[in-house]
Amino acid sequence: MIPDKAFYLNPGNLNGNSFFLDQQESHHLTEVFRLKLKDQICLLDGLGTGYIGEIKTIENGIVSGGIIKVIKGLGESSFNINIAPAIIKRQRFEMLLEKSTELGIKEIHPVITERCIKKTINLKRCERIIISSAKQCQRSFFPKIHEPIKLESWLKHSKDQFLVGSINATCKLSQLNIEKDKGINILIGPEGDFNKNEMGILSKQGAQFYTLCNRRLRSDTAAQTTISIVSELLYHMG
Repeated sequence: MIPDKAFYLNPGNLNGNSFFLDQQESHHLTEVFRLKLKDQICLLDGLGTGYIGEIKTIENGIVSGGIIKVIKGLGESSFNINIAPAIIKRQRFEMLLEKSTELGIKEIHPVITERCIKKTINLKRCERIIISSAKQCQRSFFPKIHEPIKLESWLKHSKDQFLVGSINATCKLSQLNIEKDKGINILIGPEGDFNKNEMGILSKQGAQFYTLCNRRLRSDTAAQTTISIVSELLYHMG
């Protein structure tokens, strides 16, 4: 059984079967969760490996211990799903990051569109949110979040499938031609949706448009719903 409490283990802090936690994680372990010597913990390296460790020493505010078990791919699926959300208001964007991490997204590419209210993000803050979310759901790979880029520029560098939600689309996600063995990019527009010119650019790039319902959803809601449905569809493809 995997221990309930999970902590980030910097890969550089692992030496054979011995480990130590950074100061911040050590503080969280001792002062927030009040764990003690010989307690077992879940460790996540952010690169796709999880560990079960045992606390052996707590000295000068630093926790160290030994590795009991190595678990490759802890909390991961084989699906390669990425998300490219237009930048929205901070609270909503951070909710999108948190839930996308929990739902297994591999990479997050914030895009700048004509109707974006915001054009920038606090990348360090976003990374902290992703790590916190990954620890909460015991996911061993931490999704990479990239610097924001204009939609047109991002499209030139991505060769995966594009799935684009639109209230004007007629197809459901289950009706799209989704290829399991190719990477999938889910594009989520701003609250005002993509404009006509952007929809034309996406169409020329071979994007597949879908609708979730006959209501206008908030961007973070649309992201969570789309990721969940696409993951379910891929799972049933075998």
